[in-house]
Amino acid sequence: MSFRVIKTINNNVVSCQDENGCEYIVMGRGLGFGLKSGHTVEREQAEKVFRITDQNNMERLQTLYASLPHDQVEFCAELIEYAQSVLGHKLSEVIYYTLSDHICFAIQREKNGMRFANALHTEVRLFYPKEYAIGSYALAEIERRFHVSLPEDEAASIALHLLNAEYENSLSITMQVTQTLSEMLRVLEEHPSFHVDRSSIDFDEFIVHLKFLALKQFSDDPVLEQESPLSVLIPQAFPGEYQLAGILVHPLEKASGRPLTPEQRAYLTVNLHRVNRS
Repeated sequence: MSFRVIKTINNNVVSCQDENGCEYIVMGRGLGFGLKSGHTVEREQAEKVFRITDQNNMERLQTLYASLPHDQVEFCAELIEYAQSVLGHKLSEVIYYTLSDHICFAIQREKNGMRFANALHTEVRLFYPKEYAIGSYALAEIERRFHVSLPEDEAASIALHLLNAEYENSLSITMQVTQTLSEMLRVLEEHPSFHVDRSSIDFDEFIVHLKFLALKQFSDDPVLEQESPLSVLIPQAFPGEYQLAGILVHPLEKASGRPLTPEQRAYLTVNLHRVNRS
């Protein structure tokens, strides 16, 4: 497979088109040296290749990559491949811009002695363990490769960027979801009739349910009202948990500006009953 060069971004990065006119970022140490528009690059010459479909994303990425160290850019591309492998699905292409910008700036800040704490560190680690683990892996690799030790809460910041690319939310929405989940968990733990065992498998499953409920509530997808026997039977079977579910979702409904459907509340009640069995 060969690519036609559209633009040389720097000595290591070029933007190219394949024979079908699809645009790619092609990386390789020294790859862009002496290349001009219209020249050909063979696939085996490249170390990293990824496709960008949105022209605005391509232009932003070209501008960013022209200003960043190649070894850091290459690491970020490798990290995105690793994240997609761990998570089991592709991420939105915007991650190439947002994550590269964040990591390279974080490395530069650390070198300049500037640190900023992530107030959502604990919440991200709890609610998004896979993404947080990838963030921790990134910190270890950054220290190994660049001899820069970033603070532990940078793992949470990296995780938030991954989450944005997974669910295609803005960073502000992702942070709002995480803050709301934290408030919901606080309400649950402070309720006198509820006992939370964070080490139990049921609690882990409950957190997964709560997370996706919140993400759905903040999404633009319409919530379909469906008649279901559950919405009638569950309140009768578990009246205490059903009442608690109503208290628990109040921060979510307030933050999202949308009420839960009776079926959503009933399903949450079932999950509350499971996690409160002990």
